[in-house]
Amino acid sequence: MKKITLNKKYFKFLFFATAIIIFILAIVNNDHIFLDSYYADKIKHITAFFVLSLLLNRSSSNIEKRLRNMLALLLFGILIEFVQHFLPNRDASRADILADFVGIVLFQVTYSFLKFIQQWRIKRKKQSKSL
Repeated sequence: MKKITLNKKYFKFLFFATAIIIFILAIVNNDHIFLDSYYADKIKHITAFFVLSLLLNRSSSNIEKRLRNMLALLLFGILIEFVQHFLPNRDASRADILADFVGIVLFQVTYSFLKFIQQWRIKRKKQSKSL
């Protein structure tokens, strides 16, 4: 079975498109959006930055770039909150920056765990073949 792989340029495009959409949603008036609770907003932040981390990681995956990407995404989250501070219809929040950071770290932990499992399976498979 042929494995389908998408190249890094595709993921870069998806990343920038998603980042633009997230930024626009962050600065427009959201009075028409009903949130059940305080936590619903934080879940949106975590999800958005988890997805951004995934897309950015797929476009550059070595560890040095992963650390740089984490910092860049956190700075993007801070930029959004900075811009929101000056908008009359939005509020800036440190808790939102924390939620962004949680989304970034959650992706990195998930990615590292899945990579570990993948390498463990490969190692186990090699050991079973050598027996």
